[in-house]
Amino acid sequence: MDLDLLTIANRANLGWEIQTSIKNTKERIDKIKAVVDKIETNSSFTQDEIKQEYEFSIIGIVSIFEQHLNGLLYHLYVSYPSKLNGKKFDVSELGEKGSLLELFYDKATQRILDLAYGRFDRFMKSFLRAYDIKDEIDDDLVKDVNEIKCTRDCYIHSNGSANALYLSKTGIKARVRNKDEILKIDKVYLNNSVDKIQALIAKIEALIPNKYKESKRAYVFKQMWDATSLSDRVKFEDVWVIETPSRIRPIDLEDDHGFSSSEMEVFNLFRYAYGARRDHKVDFALYFERWSPDTNEYQIAISWLNNQFYF
Repeated sequence: MDLDLLTIANRANLGWEIQTSIKNTKERIDKIKAVVDKIETNSSFTQDEIKQEYEFSIIGIVSIFEQHLNGLLYHLYVSYPSKLNGKKFDVSELGEKGSLLELFYDKATQRILDLAYGRFDRFMKSFLRAYDIKDEIDDDLVKDVNEIKCTRDCYIHSNGSANALYLSKTGIKARVRNKDEILKIDKVYLNNSVDKIQALIAKIEALIPNKYKESKRAYVFKQMWDATSLSDRVKFEDVWVIETPSRIRPIDLEDDHGFSSSEMEVFNLFRYAYGARRDHKVDFALYFERWSPDTNEYQIAISWLNNQFYF
C-alpha cells in the first residue's frame, strides 16, 4: 500500500499553502518593523515604552517565523505521510483517532512539536530533508537566527535575562557570558534580527523544489488519474487539458472510453471532482464494493472525500 495516496488530495493546496505562508510571513514581519519605526519617531512615547516595543516585537517576529516553518512542515507531512520517517503507532491509537488519516494528522503534529522543542540546527536539517533540499544553508545564518530565537525565549521565561539553556544553545553566538545578564534589545539588534530572519525565509523559499511550490489542483488531479487503472486504458492528456496549475477542462465528459462498470465509478469520481454535476455523482457504496482498500482507486477516493476540491 502506498500510504501517500491516502492523502494525495491534500497536495492540491500544498503549493498555495507554501506560497501564501511565505508571502504572509514576510508581510507580517515587515508590518511589525514599520510600527516600531513609527513609534521611534513619535515623541509621545518614552524610552521605556520604546524599549518595551522592541522586546514585544522580537517575541512577535520570532513567533510568526516559527509558525511559518511549522506550518510548512505540517502541510508537507499530511500530503506525504511517508516523510514522517516510519513514525510508529499502536493499534489503540488508531481506535482513538477513528481513521488512519486522522492518525497521520496527529503524528504530523507530534513530529513537529518534537522538532520544535529541540535544537534549531536539528530542526533545520529535518526541514531540509523533508523538502528534499540537498543544498546547505549558511551555518552562520542559522546560528544567528537560533540566537534570536533563544533571546525571545529568555524574554518569555526569564524576563530577558540569559539562562543556562540560552548559553548552552547559542554557544559562540551568545551575546553575554554569564547567567542572569540582560540580553539587550535595541534598534540595531531588532533591525539585524529582522534582516536575518527575512534572509532565512527567502533562502528557504528559493530552495524548496518546484514540485512542491507548484503542487496545485490541476497537477494533483493528473497525478491521481495516472495512479489509477484508467491511465492504462487512456492517457490523461486524451481526456483532460491542463490550462493553468489550478484549472483543467475536459475534452468530452460523456465519452466513456470503453471503461468497465467498475472503472466508470472511478471515472465518475474525476468527472464529479471536475464539475460537481449530479449526473456524474459517485455511487460510493458501489465504488467501495468494487475496489478493495489495498487498491490505488480506493485510497484516492478516500483522499478526495477527506479533502474535496473542484474546478
